[in-house]
Amino acid sequence: MQMNSLGGSKYLLLLVNEASGCMKGFCLRVKSESENYITRYITMVQAQFDKKVKLVRHDGAREFATNSLQEFYEDEGIEQQTTVPHAHQTNGTAELAIRTIVTIGRSMLYYAKLEKCFWAEAAMTAIYVKNRLPSPKVMHKTPFEIVHNSKPSVKHMRVFGCQVYILTPKEKRLKWDPKARTGIFLGYEEASKRIAFMTSRRGRWSSVAMSTLTSPPLDFRRQPPLKTPMTLTSTPSIWMMKRQVKRSTRKQASARVVPMMKEYQLHPLAQCVNGLD
Repeated sequence: MQMNSLGGSKYLLLLVNEASGCMKGFCLRVKSESENYITRYITMVQAQFDKKVKLVRHDGAREFATNSLQEFYEDEGIEQQTTVPHAHQTNGTAELAIRTIVTIGRSMLYYAKLEKCFWAEAAMTAIYVKNRLPSPKVMHKTPFEIVHNSKPSVKHMRVFGCQVYILTPKEKRLKWDPKARTGIFLGYEEASKRIAFMTSRRGRWSSVAMSTLTSPPLDFRRQPPLKTPMTLTSTPSIWMMKRQVKRSTRKQASARVVPMMKEYQLHPLAQCVNGLD
């Protein structure tokens, strides 16, 4: 990435289940950390779902082809496929997933008006949301539902970057202190069912339980329009021009006609034909 995240991460490791389209992301400080995350994730999947991982496909990068990783694949009976270098179409599933997550995360940052250093939080939130959207793999099902055999709940979901109010426990506030403090919503913690936020006072993010967090009701109809400056290259659309013409014709038709009289003063004929001799 062009900029380090708030936690100091520089890289995004994205693992995709080709059967369901479910994604799992990890933020890395160095590329060598990918080996640990891959082995831990494969071990967790095989233990929780009682299924064996049969195939791993990657682009042949050094961090994906270490000796210890190859030994792990051999011990687990996992086949390893390496795609052709600089041919992204041969690893289309992963490349398409990365492009989708980056596109969604970029849109989240732009809408929330946050700096690029929040790219890790935006990427993880995009992965969380994408796993709960309908998947083209199975009709009318999300990747979360395909993997867990249950429909995901979206009642707790918030708009990335929105203002939230975090309830302060009674034990940590006085009688006249405010009951909540404001913060910025930065994503979800799927394992602990907590929500990540950041307060401007601290300048660093933390997490709380979903039950202690509230946000204003969403009403997209009241959102103010984007104020983009008018440039020489921007031209009004044909529909807008027709609308302006209709408005101008209506104003002209409704305008009151006031007769005007103009008095002309007669001049001598000699002045009118002066110079004709």
